[in-house]
Amino acid sequence: MEKNKYFIGIDGGGTKSSGCLINSEGNIRALGETGPTNYIQKEEPVIIERICTLVESLKEKAGISHEKPAAVVAGLSGLGSEKPRVRIKKLLEETKIAEKIMAVSDAATALEGAFAGEPGAILIAGTGSIAYGKNTGGEIFRAGGWGYLLGGEGAGFDIGRNGIAAALEDWDGRGEKTILRPQLEKYFKVSEINEAVPEIYVNYTTRGALAQFARFVFAAAQRGDKVAEKIVADAAKRLAEHIIALAPRLDKEKKIQLALLGNIFKSKKMLLPAMQQCWMEAACKIEVKEPLFPAEIGAVLLAQPKPGSLFMKNLITSAKTVKKSQPNNA
Repeated sequence: MEKNKYFIGIDGGGTKSSGCLINSEGNIRALGETGPTNYIQKEEPVIIERICTLVESLKEKAGISHEKPAAVVAGLSGLGSEKPRVRIKKLLEETKIAEKIMAVSDAATALEGAFAGEPGAILIAGTGSIAYGKNTGGEIFRAGGWGYLLGGEGAGFDIGRNGIAAALEDWDGRGEKTILRPQLEKYFKVSEINEAVPEIYVNYTTRGALAQFARFVFAAAQRGDKVAEKIVADAAKRLAEHIIALAPRLDKEKKIQLALLGNIFKSKKMLLPAMQQCWMEAACKIEVKEPLFPAEIGAVLLAQPKPGSLFMKNLITSAKTVKKSQPNNA
């Protein structure tokens, strides 16, 4: 009887990194988390140490501490180009943590997981935004993902920054009145909005403080604030444009399966109608679907380009069982 093999997939982001260990029969044996492993934000030794620690933790949870996985696939933020992918792959290979090492972008693993390798597209909107798609020929294309200074349209940093700018325009008298102004004063714990500006610039390079203000923009839009409603509508349009740009390369005549990923789509009820209107005007046939698997499982699927039907059947069952057992799904 063939010995069971083990595969580890990692989804490395700017806030945290998630991992899973799956055996060759398609059963999820362990899940785990570690700190952020975004290549742009973190030093290489920190990234490698965290990945190795996560791998050892997953092996211990699965009861295979003394075995070497058949593959470790690390899908990390910041690995959108070839040079950093090659660098991380080389550094991980030096640790000898697995028989095979793969280093890819987190968007690639998210796309693989969302449709289990089948054609489709993903639109990710967190702090930043990016779209990835695969056509029926297996070709992969992207749109966006150029970072908060050059891109990130429609995502958290963009929405938060626009909300703060609108609040400052209100204070100046250059813009419309908006409840975002008192919300911003409350958020930064200042008596007048101009007092928040120095702190905004201190936190600017971390992106986090500005991106988190996006939730106040959505809340204000829900309360009927016209300024916030316009910011949300503009964000929806910019997000939809990512898919419009990809559509001609993704079998435009056919319906494109699309998964929406990232924290911004927690407010998809506010964004989706405007997005769908944009797609309709651009003659794009889009069907929004829930992703089949998370990115860390997508990473494992990249190590198994042609998983058998039994593997996939067990993986689907195992993933559903794990999801139901998690506290936020109780």
